[in-house]
Amino acid sequence: MHIDKFIQEAQLNARNVYESLEWIPYNRLKNIVFLAQGGFSKIYKAIWLDGLIDKWDYEKQEWEREFEDLNEQDYEDAINPKIKNPLKNDEIHGQYVVLKSLNDSSKIDEDFLNEWKLHLQCQHEVRSNGSVLVPLNGITQDPDTLNYIIVMSKLPYGNLRNNLLIKKHNPNDKFHNLLLISAQLEGIHKLNLIHGDLHNGNILCFDHEVTVISDLGLCRPVNQPNRKNDVYGVLPYVAPEVLRGKSYTKASDIYSFGIIMWEMTSGVSAFYNIPHNLELSLEICKGKRPEILEGTIPEYVEIMKRCWDNDPKKRPTAEELKWFFLERIENYPFEEDEEERIPVPENEPEIKYHPKSYYTSRKINYSTKINEILQSENLHHIVEEEAIQEFSDNELVL
Repeated sequence: MHIDKFIQEAQLNARNVYESLEWIPYNRLKNIVFLAQGGFSKIYKAIWLDGLIDKWDYEKQEWEREFEDLNEQDYEDAINPKIKNPLKNDEIHGQYVVLKSLNDSSKIDEDFLNEWKLHLQCQHEVRSNGSVLVPLNGITQDPDTLNYIIVMSKLPYGNLRNNLLIKKHNPNDKFHNLLLISAQLEGIHKLNLIHGDLHNGNILCFDHEVTVISDLGLCRPVNQPNRKNDVYGVLPYVAPEVLRGKSYTKASDIYSFGIIMWEMTSGVSAFYNIPHNLELSLEICKGKRPEILEGTIPEYVEIMKRCWDNDPKKRPTAEELKWFFLERIENYPFEEDEEERIPVPENEPEIKYHPKSYYTSRKINYSTKINEILQSENLHHIVEEEAIQEFSDNELVL
């Protein structure tokens, strides 16, 4: 499908502004700055001069747009030689956005459009479930690399990883945040889809209370096998059965959710201080999980441990999780008054990530080796048990 046709169909089928897409000329994006390198993309921030679609003006027969006045810092930034498409002095309005430039995407095919298609489907289902995903505003193309770029709303508070410490010191946050995340995950699962790459870097924060799932790049139907049977993801969030080579399932997403639950109590990313390698993968398959912190609410611990159970069948559903948090938010009120919220103490120890810990999605190709080791250990255990039994039988004879 040609990208023009895809955008046209998306516009015709849009039921609200969250599902509308448009082609955004690259020259309408200003002050483009590189932010981070992901597993399959590069992330930038920019100013979109035209602003976000707000609603349809029936008199003018055109979209009304939402934008804001730009500030002095934006014009100072434009002087930086690292800035691409610098802002001009007569450009005074715009909207801050995030650009996700997809690697090696100059040639459009059905697989490439998959993320956008699934995102639009999920957006509708999640909205009917009382929440939203990160809105995709449009598509553009880098004239230099020819890679296609997804233009998304920039959320003020960044990703969850950068907000974990404030969650630690404001413990009631987690009930409200996790309610929204579980409702969004439920919407994805209702479409018989799986996210496939849920971690604290692709959960974004609109404010302290509202968190939204982003990055459906690995999202796919439950019955669709993983491409080339490869495992992609961020190791601490990948379920043990997936590490051993089995397909992603809804239960695999729930495992990732359980790890995020733990991070909400600790203020740090899971396994941040050890290498993300074969040894950790093997230990996860044997049952290793982050150490539960003293003082964590017992009922919270119980459902968190169910989420990361080694047996996928014992994990709760996203719907069950949603109701769990919905039933408890009244008992754990969110502090909306910014002045009453507890700031991160200045003496909070610095979090030093291990140089071989990785928090962007990458290929994890340990499954063959993990299965060989586990089978060998299991065989050794069986031989030991048989030897002990044989010795016991001989003792009885004597």
